[in-house]
Amino acid sequence: MMKLFYSECRKMKWPLIFLLILMEVAVSFLLAADSVKALTSYFAPDWNTLYFQGVSKHGIFFLPVFAGIFAAFLCFYEHKNGAWKQLLTLPFPRWQIFLSKFMMLMVLLALVQLTFLAGYLITGNIIHVEGSIPWKTVLAGVIGGWFACFPLAMLQIVLSTRFKSFGGALLFSISTVVPNIVFTGFNSNIGAWFPVAPPYYAMFPQGLNLSPRLEPVPFVLIVMLTFLIYLAVGLRSFGRKEWM
Repeated sequence: MMKLFYSECRKMKWPLIFLLILMEVAVSFLLAADSVKALTSYFAPDWNTLYFQGVSKHGIFFLPVFAGIFAAFLCFYEHKNGAWKQLLTLPFPRWQIFLSKFMMLMVLLALVQLTFLAGYLITGNIIHVEGSIPWKTVLAGVIGGWFACFPLAMLQIVLSTRFKSFGGALLFSISTVVPNIVFTGFNSNIGAWFPVAPPYYAMFPQGLNLSPRLEPVPFVLIVMLTFLIYLAVGLRSFGRKEWM
């Protein structure tokens, strides 16, 4: 398994990956910083405000889209020139090949979350927001948002092994953004079944008028259940598919 994981690491175009992540964080916090300054009549210009303004862009738009883009990258080479057949001739079970791609995707999403955290701290110091950093809220959001990506990441790997076109996978990812705005307006018992919504639920701080209605125990159970469903479907589909 680890040999397959290292192989996935070597295939990634890391300069492009880091460039995309840095661009996303820069856009998220440029917009967040502008909102902090523009909405001082409604929200205190402090670390809490900067955080939820950043999450409102990152969690609902960029993080789900990145899950799809990176999953498409991970399967791009195999869809070229029948490389799936070459990969499957290696002495590794199919389930290990499938899970190695999922593991690599979760590592990439962890990098996204860590860069988001760094962008939050840097932006706050640049614009000199007030108060102290709500470390408990921020760390819970960053880690919880990564955990909440498990079902989405698994679904994106399943889809990316099926989509032969990188454009098709990207289009699907982008097309989920608009319905995500709707689903995150529901109670988490409903919205969390939509795989793109859980990262936003997990990252947005509770206790605000804008906070999504999150019930922690059912939310965690839904995330775990949907992940297991997508995992079972993905392993079955990948194991049975005849690759051309």
